[in-house]
Amino acid sequence: MNGRVIADCPDQELISYSSALEYLNWLDFEYPQLLEKIQQRLNELEWPSNLVVRISFVEEVNGPFVTPLGNRIPVLEIGNPSPGSKRLVFEATCHGGERLHSATLLAAFFSLVQNAWRLQALLESSFIGFLPIVDPDGWVKETRAYVDRSGEEIHNPVVVNLRHIRNMFGWEDANAAFGRKLESIRSRRAKAVQQYVLKRFNPLRVFSSLHETVMLGSELFYKNAGVMILLHDYFTQEEKDLLARLRYPLGMFQRSELFLRKRFSFRFPKYREEFLSHHPFFAKALSIRNFIKKQGLTIFQDKFEAALKELPFYVERDLPLAEGIYLPGPFFWKTGITLAPDFFQKMTGCCGRTIETFTQSRETRLMQGLAFVDATLRVEVRGEHF
Repeated sequence: MNGRVIADCPDQELISYSSALEYLNWLDFEYPQLLEKIQQRLNELEWPSNLVVRISFVEEVNGPFVTPLGNRIPVLEIGNPSPGSKRLVFEATCHGGERLHSATLLAAFFSLVQNAWRLQALLESSFIGFLPIVDPDGWVKETRAYVDRSGEEIHNPVVVNLRHIRNMFGWEDANAAFGRKLESIRSRRAKAVQQYVLKRFNPLRVFSSLHETVMLGSELFYKNAGVMILLHDYFTQEEKDLLARLRYPLGMFQRSELFLRKRFSFRFPKYREEFLSHHPFFAKALSIRNFIKKQGLTIFQDKFEAALKELPFYVERDLPLAEGIYLPGPFFWKTGITLAPDFFQKMTGCCGRTIETFTQSRETRLMQGLAFVDATLRVEVRGEHF
């Protein structure tokens, strides 16, 4: 990682960061060879006999789900599936062309397997699923999937611009199609993934989706922009309305004012962060953000958003709650779009989170994703705070 080693974890290491770079090379394999490599690596390792460690594949009613190009969707499982365990799911390549975090989830999974004897207590109290390649055809073709109003999925035309999430001539980004209210207009792949996750990992505690912004033009605005965490649908409509009215400190004066307000009691919150200071979902996200920051990794700074707001065509999409933490907000609320994590949150009451990593080195984005997985396990399974 350009000579920089990630900082030591507070107690014992959960994720082996130093060995993670190997998995970037796995992205060069052809897809069938990649699946063979995963199985081969798994066959080489040993773990406590009371833990489930396996590779399975997303299934439909009549058997394994197979994409139009003949590919299967792998699910890497580790932990204890008994009732009472804390169930967490991490996915990558919801947008098939965003391949890097496939390596992130492979590195996280195999790190847990290799350290399973030392982490036995953590793994016995949790059941963790990694979906490193949710869109295999997009992964192979390095394209983004779109879904029409009948539920048909296509990887062409590839609409890549700053407003790709919108409905383009009847086609909608697959991440949004995952959240469509009517099952009949989701794609067959979306339904298969959702049904498998709900069957295998319910009651779900956390669903996390790892993304990277690789759109045309992103390097102009988001070069070295750090990692962003988005929270999905934790708030009532009344809370959303109040949050939208509250101020968010961006400038030096507002930050100074917030500093003073935190030291004096006011009956009505003026800033969003004050209102959310005791909200459990926000507090967990803040801990995750703080952990990533403690590792010396860059957090998305809101000055990037402030700069974009000067552009005449800018439409605010996400509501900033704290530096690097956002609520998919005004744009999505107005258009009624729900994304993949929103679906699982609404179906199970779980926490839904998305991360975005931006134009940086592959090694840096890998480390940011790993730190997010690491922090999620610490906060959600161990109950740690940062």
